[in-house]
Amino acid sequence: MLDRLPRTTALLAGLVLAGGAVACDPEGLHSAEHAGPFPHESPSDSADVSLEEALSDYGVRLPEGAEDITYGARKALDGYPFNAQFSMPCDGVPAFVRDNRLVAGGKKTPDDVLTDVMDAGFTPGAGPACTRAKDSKLPGIGVAVFEQPGSCRVFLGA
Repeated sequence: MLDRLPRTTALLAGLVLAGGAVACDPEGLHSAEHAGPFPHESPSDSADVSLEEALSDYGVRLPEGAEDITYGARKALDGYPFNAQFSMPCDGVPAFVRDNRLVAGGKKTPDDVLTDVMDAGFTPGAGPACTRAKDSKLPGIGVAVFEQPGSCRVFLGA
């Protein structure tokens, strides 16, 4: 009887952990079916709109060659927070900035992307920052760009 107790405890712990994993990812292996039309886009648990809709609402055009795209957008929340990050060739950053009517904002990482930048392991203030031009009628966004081996990682948020 005493040697059954550890096996029973281990079995119960395994069931609890398995149940927790299912609760964290209720769609399981099928979550990739919700990925949008952008190449390498990751489905987001923190979005109630598609990436395509959020980009349109914020007047953002992703550059050709953007990869490893992740995003979050909550239209139902007050203020409609939106953030995205992606990798792109560094030589395309000036065109991305121009096409999205952004202006240089120094090196201070915008508050809208600060948490994402730190979570990704980058040092705030180590890369250039941009904001939407003040005379633009498009919604305001903040952008930070960081060089990494072979590409640049771009963070944008509003």
